[in-house]
Amino acid sequence: MPASVAQKPEGGAPPALEARNLTLSWDEGAHVVVRDFSLVADAGETVCLVGRSGCGKTTILHALSGLTRPLEGTVLLRGEDITGRPGRVSYMLQKDLLLPSKRIIDNVSLPLVIGGMKRTEARAKAAPLFERFGLAGTEQMWPSQLSGGMRQRAAFLRTYLMGNEVVLLDEPFSALDAITRVDLRSWYCEMAHGLRLASVVITHDVDEAVSMADRIYVLHGSPSEGVPTTVAGEIAVPRTAALASAEVDDFSLTPEYIYCKREVLELLG
Repeated sequence: MPASVAQKPEGGAPPALEARNLTLSWDEGAHVVVRDFSLVADAGETVCLVGRSGCGKTTILHALSGLTRPLEGTVLLRGEDITGRPGRVSYMLQKDLLLPSKRIIDNVSLPLVIGGMKRTEARAKAAPLFERFGLAGTEQMWPSQLSGGMRQRAAFLRTYLMGNEVVLLDEPFSALDAITRVDLRSWYCEMAHGLRLASVVITHDVDEAVSMADRIYVLHGSPSEGVPTTVAGEIAVPRTAALASAEVDDFSLTPEYIYCKREVLELLG
């Protein structure tokens, strides 16, 4: 079954996050890195950006997060212009960045404290979420006592407690071993869907993108060689329909999975 190009929903509420025709640069316009990039991510949806190293994926996340302002284009949060305004969406980097001198309960509740909440109140708000995030029993542990997967779960919880409905993830599973990576990305997709988070995920791993995403934006370009990155294609991943028709639990065993993976690889060139 061919992967169809997703369309922006008509009518109703605006999408959780939308980027319109972004043109981005590393050096205030001297060299264009990304040209005419657009994206839509709605509540409960995981969108993956796939592209070669150096094509500007992290630059795109910086623009979506408001850390940098595009040369052209607009970033919208539920229809509100947030271009160049940081702090409106949550952003998680590749490393968990847990503070070794703080217990896990204080690490994950740090965004609340920074926001002005008292530490005891912040702990009380974070504590009920530990079980849902698979962290029950780790509240008083130190980061050094947790496995890589558990540290990453703690980082996800900290990101969630930033209080935003949109989460940007820059290769969040790249530092994990293969088995932990598969387990954690499956857990994240289920959890994010349940919490109605709109997730934008950067990955170099095509299998990871097809396994996680509702839609994939394939990027193509080489800014270091003077070729700005553009969207080579947008692929809707028919996971639910594929599982229903194939009567299997593993999407990677379906023909639709193979088709999507092949299409991503072809678009990557």
